[in-house]
Amino acid sequence: MSTLSTRALRIRYPAQSHWALDGVTLDVAPGAVTWLTGALGSGTSTLLLAMAGLAPRLTGGERRGEVLLDGRDVATLAPLPHGIAYLGPTPALQLSGIAATVRDEIAVGPMNLGWPVEQIRAAADDAMQRLGIGHLADRAPRALSGGEQQRVLLAALAATSPTLWLLDEPFSALDATSRAHVQRWLRGLTRGGATVVIACDEADTIVEIADRLVVLQHGTVALDGAPAPLLAGDAILATGAATTEAAALAAAAQMPAPRPILAAPLLGAVGLAARTGVVEMIAAPLAAGTPLLECRDVQFAYRDGPAVLRGVSVSVHAGEAVGVFGANGAGKSTLLRLAMALDHPTSGTVTVRGLETRGRHPEELAPAVGFLFQQPERQLFSASVRAECAVGPRLAGWSSARVHEAVAAVLAELGLDDVIDEHPYDLPVPRRRLVALAAVLATDPELLLLDEPTAALDGASRSRVAGVVRARVARGRAVVAITHDASFAHEALDRALWLRDGQIVRDGATRSILTAGGHDLPATLVAALALDLPPGADRQLAVAAALSRRQTR
Repeated sequence: MSTLSTRALRIRYPAQSHWALDGVTLDVAPGAVTWLTGALGSGTSTLLLAMAGLAPRLTGGERRGEVLLDGRDVATLAPLPHGIAYLGPTPALQLSGIAATVRDEIAVGPMNLGWPVEQIRAAADDAMQRLGIGHLADRAPRALSGGEQQRVLLAALAATSPTLWLLDEPFSALDATSRAHVQRWLRGLTRGGATVVIACDEADTIVEIADRLVVLQHGTVALDGAPAPLLAGDAILATGAATTEAAALAAAAQMPAPRPILAAPLLGAVGLAARTGVVEMIAAPLAAGTPLLECRDVQFAYRDGPAVLRGVSVSVHAGEAVGVFGANGAGKSTLLRLAMALDHPTSGTVTVRGLETRGRHPEELAPAVGFLFQQPERQLFSASVRAECAVGPRLAGWSSARVHEAVAAVLAELGLDDVIDEHPYDLPVPRRRLVALAAVLATDPELLLLDEPTAALDGASRSRVAGVVRARVARGRAVVAITHDASFAHEALDRALWLRDGQIVRDGATRSILTAGGHDLPATLVAALALDLPPGADRQLAVAAALSRRQTR
């Protein structure tokens, strides 16, 4: 077991006047899952980096106070000493880059420790089995989906049997089945005596395994205790931190504590109605005219790899907001890459705005087509948020006045006014995602391609992104968004595609796709669907009002 504690810990990043952490004192219990959460910028990712000994050693800046691991300050230890496992919020950046296969990737850690060959092989096989990724053993890590890479990295960390786990948004790219598998595995780690600290905004996922909840606000500890009573109170709402759907619904209904427990019977009743077919299925309307995106019998395989897309045919028209759903590795990100001409089909055709993409480069489609990568680091390169958002409009030849107006508008829309002069890489990963989205939106593209646009965002930011999508669609733009976020899909996306093994197996209204199975639907979304409530930003309030009316009849 590892004992971990912080004492009056303060962290300040380079070129920033404020402390990202400002006097954090915690004792982390071994054999338990400690859940860190808070609004964007609260300091949860920084706290994990500091606990791992990576801030300020890797990030730069200044540290005061102490981080003690088994009584020794991590600043005096080797970077990420044996026994500590750290997973960052962007798993692709942690791949070694030297491994040809997943099995080799998982073996890197044991190899660096000088283990015998047979022990390395056994450790790699055991880690793959525990994370349920044996079928990926001979695949190239870089060719995997984001969710698959996330599980590969967890297996790579597990191969050396660390006793301290520091995980930043470990569920962000996982489908429902993978998420449940990782939950069970993490709980198994703590039963074996491991110490697990998880920064996570997906409250309904993490609450099932968390023993303790620590809420940060402006770099300080605002709340600390057992999850259930904290989620049942009003104080957590004031911090802007993540909370469960049931707790949010109960707060909206102004129920007395313990709110989540009182909300459960109501949600159970409407949940049963949804499962038994009370929810009306409606067809997704298709706009007339030339499609902005059209795929005809598209086949695709990465070099020396298996088929990723197999006979995909789909059209997206102006004024449509289309969600792309499916398990990790189903081909979702590949479909968007083909639409942006980042790759080209092995056979079949992809047409964007009437032009076949074969032989074309992505820049030939810009700025009419905008692409948000799953990893925002892939598209941020300017020295400030303002400069990043101005790149597209300037390349499009806009006047200085028009550029200034467009940048100011999109930053206000996404709640980024306060970081306009910050370097994007000085921001936490979720806010970098918003910056990348703002840069894409600045040229007002006709077709928006978004890969997991709400991953790791807090509730307020998710609502902003949903509003962005609705506003563009109302102006006749088209949006295609990959997402595992069912609430966002219901709020912003009218039509949905379900991919399985590289094929579209369902195409219809988002409502019908969500209720057809394969999703862990949040509690208030189940209620909204069962009550036949329209999408809207105040979903919790609408559901609470509807349930209240039913109870008073």
